[in-house]
Amino acid sequence: MKKILMIIGGIMVALVLVGVIVFVVVSMTSKKLECKSDIGNITLMYTDKTVTGYTASGIEYDLDGQQKIADKIGVEAYLDEFEDWFEENAHGTCERK
Repeated sequence: MKKILMIIGGIMVALVLVGVIVFVVVSMTSKKLECKSDIGNITLMYTDKTVTGYTASGIEYDLDGQQKIADKIGVEAYLDEFEDWFEENAHGTCERK
């Protein structure tokens, strides 16, 4: 029983480690759009082809749905529209890095 729990624990640790590594790699290799406001902050990570991820506090974001929009209209057009929406609705500012 002890051996089984150790194996399961090892697998769980490995999965968490892989998840962290994937997040760090995506974060380091992507361009970023950082948007900040009094109601919340969001950072979109993207490449020239698509939105690859995000981090948010105080704001909800549907990555799958927004990726479809970005893929359809193009990443640059999507980011321009997102910036306009954020500045109008969250009364914040965005900066591309």
